[in-house]
Amino acid sequence: MTNSNTVLFLGVAERAAHVPDGNTNLSKWNVLGLRSIIISSIFPIPLPNLYIGIALSFAALGTQIRLALIDESDKELGFIDISTPIGVPSEEVPIPTYSTRPIMITEQSWTPIFLPIGTNSIVIERPGTIDIRIGSSEGETIGQLLFILVDPPPLEPNRIAAIRSDPAAMKALRIAFGCRSCDAKVRGYAALERNNKLESEGWTWYANLPDAFTCTCGKTTLSLETARRNMHGLLGIPFTRSENIELVPLYEQESLAKLRKMYIDLLYSKPREEELQNFLERNPVLLHIFPAVRLFTKPPILTHFFADFAIVTPQKELLLIEIEKTTTRLIKKDGGIAADLSHAFDQVHSWLHVVDEHRLAAIDAINIDRIEVSAVRGIVIAGRDLGYDSLHLRRMKGQDRGRITLFTYDDLLFALDSLISRMSRL
Repeated sequence: MTNSNTVLFLGVAERAAHVPDGNTNLSKWNVLGLRSIIISSIFPIPLPNLYIGIALSFAALGTQIRLALIDESDKELGFIDISTPIGVPSEEVPIPTYSTRPIMITEQSWTPIFLPIGTNSIVIERPGTIDIRIGSSEGETIGQLLFILVDPPPLEPNRIAAIRSDPAAMKALRIAFGCRSCDAKVRGYAALERNNKLESEGWTWYANLPDAFTCTCGKTTLSLETARRNMHGLLGIPFTRSENIELVPLYEQESLAKLRKMYIDLLYSKPREEELQNFLERNPVLLHIFPAVRLFTKPPILTHFFADFAIVTPQKELLLIEIEKTTTRLIKKDGGIAADLSHAFDQVHSWLHVVDEHRLAAIDAINIDRIEVSAVRGIVIAGRDLGYDSLHLRRMKGQDRGRITLFTYDDLLFALDSLISRMSRL
Protein backbone atom coordinates (compact mmCIF):
# COMPACT_ATOMS: atom_id res chain seq x y z
CA MET A 1 0.00 0.00 0.00
CA THR A 2 1.35 3.41 -0.96
CA ASN A 3 1.45 6.00 1.86
CA SER A 4 3.82 8.46 3.53
CA ASN A 5 5.83 5.48 4.78
CA THR A 6 6.73 4.60 1.19
CA VAL A 7 6.91 7.95 -0.65
CA LEU A 8 7.78 11.52 0.37
CA PHE A 9 7.47 14.72 -1.68
CA LEU A 10 10.73 16.74 -1.88
CA GLY A 11 9.68 19.58 -4.16
CA VAL A 12 10.18 20.49 -7.80
CA ALA A 13 13.46 21.33 -9.55
CA GLU A 14 14.36 23.29 -12.65
CA ARG A 15 16.80 20.58 -13.71
CA ALA A 16 17.79 17.16 -12.46
CA ALA A 17 20.34 14.77 -13.95
CA HIS A 18 21.25 11.26 -12.86
CA VAL A 19 25.02 11.04 -13.32
CA PRO A 20 27.93 8.73 -12.44
CA ASP A 21 29.58 9.26 -9.07
CA GLY A 22 33.24 9.42 -10.05
CA ASN A 23 34.75 6.37 -11.71
CA THR A 24 32.38 3.93 -10.04
CA ASN A 25 29.20 2.06 -10.87
CA LEU A 26 27.35 4.22 -8.36
CA SER A 27 25.37 7.30 -9.29
CA LYS A 28 24.13 10.57 -7.84
CA TRP A 29 21.70 13.39 -8.65
CA ASN A 30 22.75 16.83 -9.83
CA VAL A 31 19.79 19.07 -8.99
CA LEU A 32 19.25 22.77 -9.78
CA GLY A 33 16.60 25.02 -8.30
CA LEU A 34 14.86 22.62 -5.89
CA ARG A 35 11.92 24.43 -4.29
CA SER A 36 8.31 24.20 -3.20
CA ILE A 37 7.35 27.79 -4.08
CA ILE A 38 6.66 28.80 -7.70
CA ILE A 39 6.17 32.43 -8.67
CA SER A 40 4.35 33.73 -11.71
CA SER A 41 3.18 37.12 -12.91
CA ILE A 42 -0.02 35.71 -14.44
CA PHE A 43 -2.62 33.03 -13.77
CA PRO A 44 -3.88 30.66 -15.05
CA ILE A 45 -0.65 28.96 -16.14
CA PRO A 46 0.21 25.42 -17.25
CA LEU A 47 2.24 23.55 -14.66
CA PRO A 48 5.83 24.54 -15.54
CA ASN A 49 8.04 21.97 -17.22
CA LEU A 50 9.86 20.96 -14.03
CA TYR A 51 11.17 17.84 -12.35
CA ILE A 52 9.20 16.40 -9.46
CA GLY A 53 11.33 15.18 -6.59
CA ILE A 54 10.26 12.30 -4.38
CA ALA A 55 11.95 9.99 -1.92
CA LEU A 56 11.16 6.27 -2.02
CA SER A 57 11.51 3.73 0.73
CA PHE A 58 12.32 0.07 0.13
CA ALA A 59 8.63 -0.76 0.56
CA ALA A 60 7.76 1.28 -2.57
CA LEU A 61 9.48 -1.17 -4.91
CA GLY A 62 7.18 -2.86 -7.39
CA THR A 63 4.24 -0.51 -6.73
CA GLN A 64 2.33 2.03 -8.83
CA ILE A 65 2.28 5.50 -7.29
CA ARG A 66 -0.35 8.08 -8.24
CA LEU A 67 0.22 11.63 -7.03
CA ALA A 68 -2.83 13.89 -7.33
CA LEU A 69 -2.58 17.70 -7.39
CA ILE A 70 -5.46 19.15 -5.36
CA ASP A 71 -6.23 22.87 -5.12
CA GLU A 72 -7.69 24.76 -2.16
CA SER A 73 -11.27 24.04 -3.28
CA ASP A 74 -10.48 20.29 -3.17
CA LYS A 75 -10.55 20.11 -6.98
CA GLU A 76 -8.18 17.63 -8.62
CA LEU A 77 -6.16 19.59 -11.22
CA GLY A 78 -4.32 16.55 -12.52
CA PHE A 79 -2.14 13.66 -11.49
CA ILE A 80 1.29 12.13 -12.02
CA ASP A 81 1.70 8.35 -12.33
CA ILE A 82 4.98 6.82 -11.21
CA SER A 83 5.88 3.16 -11.65
CA THR A 84 8.68 1.37 -9.81
CA PRO A 85 9.74 -1.65 -11.91
CA ILE A 86 12.44 -3.80 -10.34
CA GLY A 87 15.58 -4.97 -12.01
CA VAL A 88 17.82 -7.44 -10.17
CA PRO A 89 21.49 -7.38 -11.14
CA SER A 90 22.27 -9.60 -8.17
CA GLU A 91 20.29 -11.58 -5.64
CA GLU A 92 20.94 -9.01 -2.93
CA VAL A 93 20.17 -5.62 -4.54
CA PRO A 94 16.81 -4.85 -6.22
CA ILE A 95 17.03 -1.83 -8.53
CA PRO A 96 14.17 0.20 -10.04
CA THR A 97 15.24 1.84 -13.29
CA TYR A 98 14.12 5.46 -13.79
CA SER A 99 16.86 6.58 -16.16
CA THR A 100 19.62 5.18 -18.28
CA ARG A 101 21.49 4.33 -15.07
CA PRO A 102 20.04 2.06 -12.37
CA ILE A 103 19.03 3.63 -9.07
CA MET A 104 20.16 1.80 -5.96
CA ILE A 105 17.61 1.55 -3.14
CA THR A 106 18.76 0.24 0.21
CA GLU A 107 16.45 -1.38 2.73
CA GLN A 108 16.87 1.05 5.62
CA SER A 109 17.06 4.47 3.89
CA TRP A 110 15.11 6.85 1.67
CA THR A 111 16.26 7.23 -1.94
CA PRO A 112 15.68 10.52 -3.82
CA ILE A 113 14.37 10.34 -7.39
CA PHE A 114 13.62 13.17 -9.84
CA LEU A 115 11.30 12.69 -12.80
CA PRO A 116 10.30 15.17 -15.53
CA ILE A 117 6.69 16.24 -15.17
CA GLY A 118 6.62 17.15 -18.86
CA THR A 119 2.90 17.83 -19.16
CA ASN A 120 0.82 20.85 -20.10
CA SER A 121 -2.45 19.16 -19.17
CA ILE A 122 -2.24 20.42 -15.58
CA VAL A 123 -3.33 24.06 -15.33
CA ILE A 124 -2.83 26.13 -12.18
CA GLU A 125 -5.86 28.39 -12.25
CA ARG A 126 -5.01 30.83 -9.44
CA PRO A 127 -2.39 31.61 -6.78
CA GLY A 128 -2.54 29.45 -3.68
CA THR A 129 -1.57 26.12 -2.21
CA ILE A 130 -1.64 22.86 -4.16
CA ASP A 131 -1.63 19.68 -2.09
CA ILE A 132 0.29 16.64 -3.32
CA ARG A 133 -1.85 13.69 -2.25
CA ILE A 134 -1.49 9.98 -2.73
CA GLY A 135 -4.09 8.48 -5.04
CA SER A 136 -6.85 11.10 -5.13
CA SER A 137 -8.39 14.05 -3.29
CA GLU A 138 -9.27 11.62 -0.50
CA GLY A 139 -5.68 10.43 -0.14
CA GLU A 140 -2.96 11.36 2.33
CA THR A 141 -1.15 14.69 1.79
CA ILE A 142 2.60 14.22 1.46
CA GLY A 143 3.59 17.76 0.50
CA GLN A 144 2.53 21.10 -0.94
CA LEU A 145 3.40 23.50 -3.73
CA LEU A 146 2.75 27.20 -3.16
CA PHE A 147 2.03 29.34 -6.22
CA ILE A 148 2.57 33.07 -5.65
CA LEU A 149 1.57 36.02 -7.81
CA VAL A 150 4.35 38.60 -8.28
CA ASP A 151 3.54 41.79 -10.18
CA PRO A 152 6.29 42.69 -12.69
CA PRO A 153 7.68 46.21 -13.15
CA PRO A 154 6.00 48.32 -15.84
CA LEU A 155 7.24 48.07 -19.41
CA GLU A 156 9.13 51.37 -19.32
CA PRO A 157 11.65 52.45 -22.01
CA ASN A 158 14.67 51.35 -19.91
CA ARG A 159 13.13 47.89 -19.48
CA ILE A 160 12.33 47.63 -23.21
CA ALA A 161 15.93 48.61 -24.04
CA ALA A 162 17.22 45.91 -21.67
CA ILE A 163 14.99 43.28 -23.31
CA ARG A 164 16.20 44.34 -26.75
CA SER A 165 19.81 43.96 -25.59
CA ASP A 166 19.18 40.30 -24.71
CA PRO A 167 19.76 37.99 -27.72
CA ALA A 168 17.55 35.30 -26.15
CA ALA A 169 14.68 37.70 -25.46
CA MET A 170 11.17 37.34 -26.80
CA LYS A 171 9.60 40.30 -28.60
CA ALA A 172 6.10 38.88 -28.29
CA LEU A 173 4.15 36.05 -26.69
CA ARG A 174 0.73 34.68 -27.41
CA ILE A 175 -1.41 32.73 -24.96
CA ALA A 176 -4.67 30.93 -25.69
CA PHE A 177 -7.03 30.52 -22.74
CA GLY A 178 -9.64 27.88 -23.49
CA CYS A 179 -11.70 24.88 -22.50
CA ARG A 180 -10.69 21.25 -23.04
CA SER A 181 -14.29 20.18 -23.53
CA CYS A 182 -15.32 22.68 -26.22
CA ASP A 183 -13.62 24.89 -28.80
CA ALA A 184 -14.25 28.18 -26.99
CA LYS A 185 -11.15 30.26 -26.26
CA VAL A 186 -9.87 33.78 -25.91
CA ARG A 187 -6.46 34.61 -27.34
CA GLY A 188 -4.23 37.29 -25.85
CA TYR A 189 -0.82 38.64 -26.78
CA ALA A 190 1.84 40.89 -25.29
CA ALA A 191 4.72 42.48 -27.18
CA LEU A 192 7.21 45.30 -27.10
CA GLU A 193 4.74 47.18 -29.30
CA ARG A 194 1.19 46.57 -30.49
CA ASN A 195 0.69 44.57 -33.68
CA ASN A 196 -2.26 45.42 -35.95
CA LYS A 197 -1.81 42.24 -37.99
CA LEU A 198 -2.15 40.01 -34.92
CA GLU A 199 -5.23 41.88 -33.77
CA SER A 200 -6.83 41.46 -37.20
CA GLU A 201 -6.27 37.70 -36.79
CA GLY A 202 -8.24 37.64 -33.56
CA TRP A 203 -5.52 38.16 -30.95
CA THR A 204 -6.38 40.61 -28.15
CA TRP A 205 -3.85 43.08 -26.74
CA TYR A 206 -3.30 41.82 -23.16
CA ALA A 207 -4.47 45.06 -21.52
CA ASN A 208 -7.83 44.68 -23.32
CA LEU A 209 -8.57 41.12 -22.16
CA PRO A 210 -11.89 40.60 -20.35
CA ASP A 211 -12.13 40.10 -16.59
CA ALA A 212 -12.86 36.41 -17.03
CA PHE A 213 -13.33 33.67 -19.61
CA THR A 214 -16.35 31.37 -19.54
CA CYS A 215 -16.59 28.69 -22.20
CA THR A 216 -19.74 27.91 -24.21
CA CYS A 217 -20.28 24.52 -22.55
CA GLY A 218 -20.08 26.06 -19.09
CA LYS A 219 -17.42 23.67 -17.76
CA THR A 220 -14.58 26.20 -17.59
CA THR A 221 -14.42 29.63 -16.00
CA LEU A 222 -11.05 31.35 -15.66
CA SER A 223 -10.14 34.71 -14.16
CA LEU A 224 -8.03 36.73 -16.62
CA GLU A 225 -7.46 39.71 -14.32
CA THR A 226 -3.76 38.98 -13.68
CA ALA A 227 -3.11 38.18 -17.34
CA ARG A 228 -4.65 41.50 -18.32
CA ARG A 229 -2.48 43.31 -15.80
CA ASN A 230 0.79 41.42 -16.01
CA MET A 231 1.27 39.50 -19.27
CA HIS A 232 3.97 41.97 -20.32
CA GLY A 233 6.07 40.65 -17.40
CA LEU A 234 6.78 37.44 -19.37
CA LEU A 235 8.66 39.40 -22.05
CA GLY A 236 12.39 39.08 -21.60
CA ILE A 237 12.12 36.08 -19.28
CA PRO A 238 13.22 32.61 -20.49
CA PHE A 239 10.08 30.53 -20.80
CA THR A 240 9.52 26.85 -21.48
CA ARG A 241 7.50 26.27 -24.59
CA SER A 242 4.08 24.75 -24.09
CA GLU A 243 0.97 24.05 -26.12
CA ASN A 244 -0.65 27.16 -24.64
CA ILE A 245 2.15 29.72 -24.98
CA GLU A 246 3.74 30.74 -28.27
CA LEU A 247 6.92 32.80 -28.14
CA VAL A 248 8.28 35.02 -30.89
CA PRO A 249 12.09 35.51 -30.79
CA LEU A 250 13.41 39.04 -30.97
CA TYR A 251 16.53 38.11 -32.95
CA GLU A 252 17.21 35.46 -35.55
CA GLN A 253 20.46 34.49 -37.24
CA GLU A 254 19.65 36.35 -40.46
CA SER A 255 18.79 39.63 -38.71
CA LEU A 256 21.97 39.44 -36.63
CA ALA A 257 24.05 38.81 -39.77
CA LYS A 258 22.59 41.98 -41.32
CA LEU A 259 23.39 43.88 -38.14
CA ARG A 260 26.97 42.58 -38.25
CA LYS A 261 27.49 43.98 -41.75
CA MET A 262 26.02 47.34 -40.77
CA TYR A 263 28.23 47.47 -37.68
CA ILE A 264 31.41 46.67 -39.62
CA ASP A 265 30.56 49.31 -42.21
CA LEU A 266 30.07 51.82 -39.40
CA LEU A 267 33.39 50.98 -37.74
CA TYR A 268 35.34 51.50 -40.97
CA SER A 269 33.61 54.81 -41.63
CA LYS A 270 35.35 56.33 -38.57
CA PRO A 271 32.07 57.63 -37.11
CA ARG A 272 31.64 60.47 -34.64
CA GLU A 273 30.75 59.58 -31.04
CA GLU A 274 27.18 60.74 -31.65
CA GLU A 275 26.81 58.26 -34.52
CA LEU A 276 28.14 55.44 -32.36
CA GLN A 277 25.78 56.41 -29.55
CA ASN A 278 22.77 56.42 -31.87
CA PHE A 279 23.72 53.10 -33.47
CA LEU A 280 24.09 51.38 -30.09
CA GLU A 281 20.80 52.88 -28.93
CA ARG A 282 19.03 51.43 -31.98
CA ASN A 283 20.84 48.07 -31.70
CA PRO A 284 21.38 47.40 -27.96
CA VAL A 285 22.03 43.71 -28.64
CA LEU A 286 25.62 44.84 -29.35
CA LEU A 287 25.83 45.42 -25.60
CA HIS A 288 24.61 41.92 -24.74
CA ILE A 289 27.96 41.09 -23.12
CA PHE A 290 26.61 43.21 -20.25
CA PRO A 291 23.44 41.35 -19.14
CA ALA A 292 20.75 43.93 -18.46
CA VAL A 293 17.64 44.17 -16.35
CA ARG A 294 17.43 47.87 -17.19
CA LEU A 295 19.30 49.90 -19.77
CA PHE A 296 19.40 53.71 -19.66
CA THR A 297 20.62 56.15 -22.32
CA LYS A 298 22.49 59.30 -21.28
CA PRO A 299 21.79 58.83 -17.54
CA PRO A 300 22.76 61.74 -15.26
CA ILE A 301 25.48 61.41 -12.65
CA LEU A 302 23.77 63.88 -10.33
CA THR A 303 24.15 67.33 -11.93
CA HIS A 304 27.84 66.88 -12.67
CA PHE A 305 28.07 64.46 -15.61
CA PHE A 306 26.17 62.26 -18.03
CA ALA A 307 27.23 58.70 -18.79
CA ASP A 308 26.56 57.35 -22.28
CA PHE A 309 24.72 54.27 -20.98
CA ALA A 310 23.87 52.77 -17.61
CA ILE A 311 22.99 49.13 -17.13
CA VAL A 312 21.53 47.39 -14.09
CA THR A 313 22.56 43.72 -14.22
CA PRO A 314 20.77 40.68 -12.73
CA GLN A 315 23.60 40.62 -10.15
CA LYS A 316 22.51 44.10 -8.99
CA GLU A 317 25.55 45.84 -10.41
CA LEU A 318 25.18 49.30 -11.90
CA LEU A 319 27.46 49.67 -14.93
CA LEU A 320 28.27 53.21 -16.04
CA ILE A 321 29.45 53.11 -19.66
CA GLU A 322 31.62 55.68 -21.42
CA ILE A 323 31.97 55.32 -25.20
CA GLU A 324 34.81 56.97 -27.11
CA LYS A 325 35.54 57.14 -30.83
CA THR A 326 36.70 54.13 -32.83
CA THR A 327 39.84 56.14 -33.66
CA THR A 328 40.75 56.72 -30.00
CA ARG A 329 44.41 55.83 -29.55
CA LEU A 330 44.85 53.11 -26.95
CA ILE A 331 48.56 52.39 -26.67
CA LYS A 332 51.78 54.38 -27.11
CA LYS A 333 54.72 52.93 -29.00
CA ASP A 334 56.37 51.82 -25.76
CA GLY A 335 53.22 49.90 -24.72
CA GLY A 336 52.01 52.49 -22.22
CA ILE A 337 48.51 53.90 -22.09
CA ALA A 338 47.79 56.65 -24.63
CA ALA A 339 46.62 60.07 -23.46
CA ASP A 340 43.14 59.82 -25.06
CA LEU A 341 42.40 56.53 -23.33
CA SER A 342 43.81 57.82 -20.05
CA HIS A 343 41.40 60.75 -20.28
CA ALA A 344 38.48 58.33 -20.71
CA PHE A 345 39.51 56.39 -17.60
CA ASP A 346 39.82 59.66 -15.66
CA GLN A 347 36.29 60.55 -16.74
CA VAL A 348 34.86 57.29 -15.41
CA HIS A 349 36.91 57.61 -12.20
CA SER A 350 35.18 60.98 -11.69
CA TRP A 351 31.76 59.35 -12.11
CA LEU A 352 32.58 56.63 -9.59
CA HIS A 353 33.88 59.22 -7.12
CA VAL A 354 30.61 61.17 -7.34
CA VAL A 355 28.57 57.99 -6.88
CA ASP A 356 30.69 56.94 -3.90
CA GLU A 357 30.29 60.36 -2.27
CA HIS A 358 26.52 60.61 -2.94
CA ARG A 359 25.47 57.03 -3.59
CA LEU A 360 21.75 57.18 -2.83
CA ALA A 361 21.20 60.52 -4.55
CA ALA A 362 23.10 59.33 -7.64
CA ILE A 363 21.00 56.16 -7.89
CA ASP A 364 17.81 58.17 -7.40
CA ALA A 365 18.86 60.59 -10.15
CA ILE A 366 18.95 57.74 -12.67
CA ASN A 367 15.49 56.66 -11.48
CA ILE A 368 16.63 53.29 -10.18
CA ASP A 369 15.18 51.63 -7.10
CA ARG A 370 17.89 51.63 -4.44
CA ILE A 371 17.44 47.94 -3.68
CA GLU A 372 18.37 47.12 -7.29
CA VAL A 373 22.00 48.24 -6.86
CA SER A 374 24.59 46.61 -4.63
CA ALA A 375 27.77 47.67 -6.49
CA VAL A 376 28.81 50.24 -9.10
CA ARG A 377 31.43 49.70 -11.81
CA GLY A 378 32.67 51.58 -14.86
CA ILE A 379 33.05 50.46 -18.47
CA VAL A 380 35.08 52.18 -21.19
CA ILE A 381 34.43 51.24 -24.84
CA ALA A 382 37.04 52.81 -27.08
CA GLY A 383 39.19 52.26 -30.16
CA ARG A 384 39.91 49.26 -32.37
CA ASP A 385 42.27 46.31 -31.99
CA LEU A 386 43.87 46.99 -35.39
CA GLY A 387 47.38 48.35 -35.62
CA TYR A 388 48.67 47.42 -32.15
CA ASP A 389 51.25 44.91 -31.03
CA SER A 390 49.27 41.85 -29.85
CA LEU A 391 51.27 41.54 -26.63
CA HIS A 392 50.78 45.22 -25.75
CA LEU A 393 47.06 44.96 -26.55
CA ARG A 394 46.62 41.87 -24.41
CA ARG A 395 48.40 43.55 -21.50
CA MET A 396 46.28 46.67 -21.88
CA LYS A 397 43.01 44.73 -21.82
CA GLY A 398 44.12 42.48 -18.99
CA GLN A 399 45.43 45.21 -16.72
CA ASP A 400 43.68 45.45 -13.37
CA ARG A 401 42.05 48.86 -13.13
CA GLY A 402 39.92 48.11 -10.12
CA ARG A 403 36.32 48.95 -10.87
CA ILE A 404 36.85 50.00 -14.50
CA THR A 405 37.06 47.59 -17.45
CA LEU A 406 38.20 48.34 -21.01
CA PHE A 407 36.50 47.01 -24.13
CA THR A 408 37.20 47.89 -27.75
CA TYR A 409 34.62 48.03 -30.52
CA ASP A 410 36.17 44.86 -31.88
CA ASP A 411 35.31 43.12 -28.60
CA LEU A 412 31.65 43.92 -29.29
CA LEU A 413 32.08 42.56 -32.83
CA PHE A 414 33.69 39.32 -31.58
CA ALA A 415 30.83 38.86 -29.10
CA LEU A 416 28.31 39.31 -31.92
CA ASP A 417 30.19 36.77 -34.06
CA SER A 418 30.08 34.28 -31.18
CA LEU A 419 26.36 34.84 -30.77
CA ILE A 420 25.69 34.27 -34.48
CA SER A 421 27.81 31.09 -34.36
CA ARG A 422 25.81 29.75 -31.41
CA MET A 423 22.55 30.45 -33.20
CA SER A 424 23.73 28.59 -36.29
CA ARG A 425 24.19 25.45 -34.19
CA LEU A 426 20.65 25.53 -32.75
